[in-house]
Amino acid sequence: MTVLDLDMNAGRAGRVFRERSQGVWPFSAAELCIVVPTYNERDNISELVERVNAAMEGIEWEMIIVDDDSPDGTAELARVLGLRDRRIRVMRRIRRRGLSSACLEGMLASNARHLAVIDADLQHDPLLLREMLGVLGSEGADVVVASRRVAGGSAGERSEHREAAHGLATRAARAVGAIRLSDPMSGYFAVRREVIDRVAPHLAGVGFKLLLDILLAAPDLRVRELPLAFGQRERGESKFSPRIVWDYGAMLAEHCIGAAAGRLFVYLLIAPVALIVHTGAFWLFHELYGLGVSGAQFAAGIALCLATYGLQERLSYRRSGPWRWYLGLLPFLASRVIGLLAAILIARWLAGSGFGVSVSALAGAVALIWWNYDAVHRYGGFGR
Repeated sequence: MTVLDLDMNAGRAGRVFRERSQGVWPFSAAELCIVVPTYNERDNISELVERVNAAMEGIEWEMIIVDDDSPDGTAELARVLGLRDRRIRVMRRIRRRGLSSACLEGMLASNARHLAVIDADLQHDPLLLREMLGVLGSEGADVVVASRRVAGGSAGERSEHREAAHGLATRAARAVGAIRLSDPMSGYFAVRREVIDRVAPHLAGVGFKLLLDILLAAPDLRVRELPLAFGQRERGESKFSPRIVWDYGAMLAEHCIGAAAGRLFVYLLIAPVALIVHTGAFWLFHELYGLGVSGAQFAAGIALCLATYGLQERLSYRRSGPWRWYLGLLPFLASRVIGLLAAILIARWLAGSGFGVSVSALAGAVALIWWNYDAVHRYGGFGR
């Protein structure tokens, strides 16, 4: 690069800065940003882009594909599509998962006036995007929801178990907040840019239903529903899992009793399982193998930590790959050393003071469980 090039670039930068400071911006933002959260959706992403392109003819739009490091190469294919069409961008997240957080990050990365979320599985009709945008612009709505439960909409062919789960989740949402939507579990919606900017700091950001998270954080929003005929997934697999159910409960708990109290409540659902594991392990090593209080408490404490880690890995952590369980095990155990030592010292002191061995071990286990919660709260885990 020559000195002349540097001078020209500096001149452009100065002109842009002056125009921006005067309220004039030389670049126009898209009218609508379509955020597409993906995980193993390589087989669907090309067709989705084609459908959106056909549906949005004549409208300035962009698409941000937020991929949670799919092993099937979804992000790589999306990048190729982006090279062909500059309206398509890709965000690849490493060692993190979660539909709500993916959608939120994609929204915050855009300067578009309006934002929409659509699934990549082709079950949401992109033709509805144009109507959503019209309602946001002409009717003063803050949020427009594609609903399967209003007149003209349909949920498609779903199993009885999925329908029962949907009904239970909807009732739980209405119990937590004043949700009057017919379909608060919809994953297809559009929202004004300023709404996201206002509510983003107050969102739980966990689970798979960002719409519900937004409505619970800002119940005063003006919401409209449009009928959606829900399609059938033709390729790929559903992402429904125990982790999704757990994250959903964590999100509701945070909105119901506050972020810190919600995380504690969710952790206390796990604590009894860890305590049962500790009790069984202590009995095994103390009564059956004849170890002293310190040795048995150490072994039982390790068992408690492993149980906590296993549940945490299953329900909350976002690592992927065949070695994902082992990658965080040593750092996890290292962060629990102080709690483990405290559990041993408490058990020894209480046993030496005349308390029963079982009571002493239980008191040490409770201290270790509390230490585990504090470490989870500080360094990530349940509900995060």
